[in-house]
Amino acid sequence: MLALVGAPAEARVPGRTISGDAIRITTPSGWRRAGALSICSDPHQVLALARSRHELPAGNASHYRGGLILVLESSGNNFPARQRFRLAASPMRFEGCCDQPTGPGYEFTFRERGRDFYAFIDAPNRDVATEAVAILNTLRVSPR
Repeated sequence: MLALVGAPAEARVPGRTISGDAIRITTPSGWRRAGALSICSDPHQVLALARSRHELPAGNASHYRGGLILVLESSGNNFPARQRFRLAASPMRFEGCCDQPTGPGYEFTFRERGRDFYAFIDAPNRDVATEAVAILNTLRVSPR
């Protein structure tokens, strides 16, 4: 048995790769691609993942209470360069803009390969949020 003691969080996310919109991410068992959650045009949804055992239909993000990662691409913001994603000590309060969940969660803004993104994590507890940020750290962006 091989242990990954001291390995970065993204190295501990075994699973399948999901790709689209010139991005890819690795998800562990239990996380699925969600349908279109955001109807906004700018920023627009490029990825939605939910922690669920079942396939997920499109719909409002408030339906996904087990954990949610929502990545939206924006134009013209010139966000700061991407760093390793880390959870803040306390979640912020989401207002539900662009069909994201309302309530506590984590928001990240970043720029990679000339593209600006918002990433939102909605999780029922810190353990799920930690798992979600490890998944988010596997995100790979290609230029358009």
